[in-house]
Amino acid sequence: MRNHTRRKVLTTTGAATAFSLAGCIGDSDGSNGTTIETRYMDAPGIEDYFEEHTAAFEEETGIHVEFETVGWGEAQDTLMSDITSRTGPDVQEIASTWIPEQYDANGWMDLESDEVVDHIPDTGMFEDGAMDVATFQDTLVGIPWFWGPRAWQQVDEEVEAGDVAGHPEDWDGLVDQAQAYDGDNHLFALMGSDYEPMRNFAMFLWQSGGQLLTDDNSEPAFHNEAGVQALQFYADLYAEYDVLDSETVEWAAADINGAFAGGQMASTIDALGTVGAYEEEDGQSLDDLSISAPPVGPDGDGGTFFGMELLGIHPWTDEPEAAAQWIEYLLRAEPNAEISSTVGFLPTNPDGFDTEYFEHDVYQTFNDDVFPVAQTYPQVLGWGEIEGELNRSVAEVIQNAVTGDLEEGDVQNALDDAAEVAHQTL
Repeated sequence: MRNHTRRKVLTTTGAATAFSLAGCIGDSDGSNGTTIETRYMDAPGIEDYFEEHTAAFEEETGIHVEFETVGWGEAQDTLMSDITSRTGPDVQEIASTWIPEQYDANGWMDLESDEVVDHIPDTGMFEDGAMDVATFQDTLVGIPWFWGPRAWQQVDEEVEAGDVAGHPEDWDGLVDQAQAYDGDNHLFALMGSDYEPMRNFAMFLWQSGGQLLTDDNSEPAFHNEAGVQALQFYADLYAEYDVLDSETVEWAAADINGAFAGGQMASTIDALGTVGAYEEEDGQSLDDLSISAPPVGPDGDGGTFFGMELLGIHPWTDEPEAAAQWIEYLLRAEPNAEISSTVGFLPTNPDGFDTEYFEHDVYQTFNDDVFPVAQTYPQVLGWGEIEGELNRSVAEVIQNAVTGDLEEGDVQNALDDAAEVAHQTL
């Protein structure tokens, strides 16, 4: 077993984990005449990580790396300001949902260009799903850094104490188990605040056999029969089946982590943050947990959400080779595993699972059993506006379900309204 005291879990509310690593080449502080100034989002454990690895990188390459922090709330605006002014840093972390807007503003170098292709990590090691996100309009805009799908996770002893057993295989099984559950806590909970309603809806939509946009990403598709079925089921988990407790409508990441670690519920669908929070509680072990893909929909479709962060190079860099070297270093097995563990995600370098940070079988189960059914949002210009409107619509439906104010036809009307915004945006 690894040294669990080294693990620090980052709780975030954005579409992707909170980093904004950036670099700009300046005057020399390093032995080879190159300095890289880096900027990234503040998070627990990040400064210690970069102090360690910038020193190791400088010792190896002679490239001096400086770093500073920026808050998640300012990150998107800061990145776009850098891109439009062409005065920003050279190396930047990329939140996957921001790629279209930033690419459209000519924000990213093609990492298959002659300037850097021989110095970036070997992209053959990454999963196809990661590379699908990293490649936009036939351009490799970023290197996958860390990612994580949302899995069904439960504390087996608590589930069994409630006189049910095993993981629910489908929606009916989830409802049946929740209604049969006789424990002192709740069987199941989901986050309901911030952008979680949208992510939960997307998961149920995929499980219904639906999709967010048409195959060519030209029109909304979430308001058809599969979408209505998905959102109605989501609402019924509160209003009809009494599976989800009404207080979870207000839960953000810190709340779900605390509730799962503190025994307020026996199971959830979430990313690695809840696993890390449970592990850090005194007297609790990863051996208590079991992980699987979430229950499938009525027609047997599976689906869950994954988020991913990447590292890219801005095209105005004066030192593309040095920038690529820094990315290559960060994607080595040990540094990649350590940063992934620090922020509560999984490494994109598969060799990271052979390090001390990810020795337990729980992590490999995420990778082997959950990623095959994991999806992420479409990469289209304007997705941020569509996501915001759809999140607002879904959250309103769920709130009305909790308060008893949801009427027949409201689900279809809410999705139609969001689809109109999506149509205009696209």
